[in-house]
Amino acid sequence: MAHSIEPSQWEELYREHFPRLYRGLLVVVRDRDRALDALHDAFLEGLRHPPRHEVNLVGWIYRVAIRRVGHQTRPPLTRLLQQPLADDELEQLLARIEVDGLLKSLSERQRAIVIAQYYLGLEQREIAALFRIRLGTVSATLAKAKAKMRAEAHHATC
Repeated sequence: MAHSIEPSQWEELYREHFPRLYRGLLVVVRDRDRALDALHDAFLEGLRHPPRHEVNLVGWIYRVAIRRVGHQTRPPLTRLLQQPLADDELEQLLARIEVDGLLKSLSERQRAIVIAQYYLGLEQREIAALFRIRLGTVSATLAKAKAKMRAEAHHATC
């Protein structure tokens, strides 16, 4: 049975969750235009072809957007630094560079799952359902990703 969601509900979902989804996707792909395009495409796909089963719609939209950006190459960080920044934006960018340094050692799949759990607040069972993988795979992926990030952080401080 198709998941029936009214257009007004999609509009509410968009208004409430777009900024968080966009920031999460931006961390994964590091390109504002690609993140924005992919996220708009994901919302449009949901409006045209809603998910068939009851799912966490925020997670569903995130997964669809991740699929949209695929394996395209990410822009160099220097491109992001060429844009003029206010002081608070610079502080945010520096924090992002630090986090990006930890995330860069992860595969795109690991990054997507880490962002889904820690940034979007999805539970492991929701991530497993959304990415169509086993719960054990989610758990193992998160454990490996965290271990890699800890090792990178330790290496950076030594």
